[in-house]
Amino acid sequence: MIFWERDAYAIARKITGNNPLSFDLVSHVFIILYRYDIPEADIPAMFSRIAWNQWTWSRSEFWKLYRSSFDELIEIAEIETEVIESNYRKLLRDFIETDSMDDQENFKKEITKMHLCGMTFREIQQNTGISLDTIHRAIKQFKNDLFSYSNRNCEGNDDLQVT
Repeated sequence: MIFWERDAYAIARKITGNNPLSFDLVSHVFIILYRYDIPEADIPAMFSRIAWNQWTWSRSEFWKLYRSSFDELIEIAEIETEVIESNYRKLLRDFIETDSMDDQENFKKEITKMHLCGMTFREIQQNTGISLDTIHRAIKQFKNDLFSYSNRNCEGNDDLQVT
């Protein structure tokens, strides 16, 4: 039946607000509806009702199996990502904005800024005329300098490693 190929997924996406769990909701409701002998014409209405109930009721089987753990994981991941990103961004911004009288230090920072803005090594080479080897060495040295800077300013920061 075409309903299970397209319409069920469209209804589930609307109910869930395009949540990635909409695919799991379709499968879950299909299993529930399979247990009953429902006329084919009534399947879309029954699917919508059961899908809505499974998605919104906190005591539903779907909620207990999927939603509670999924929502908790998303919240935890968002909080941890924001904290980690903000700390690393602040560290990186502080390091880049530190004044240096050394031209070599400024050169490494400018090359790295270009790379952080999304330019590839080849694009940097085309725009500046600097060899790929020099660009690579400058960015590698910047990483080493940043690692040293982070160890001085952030005690116990083991997850920032130089490769």
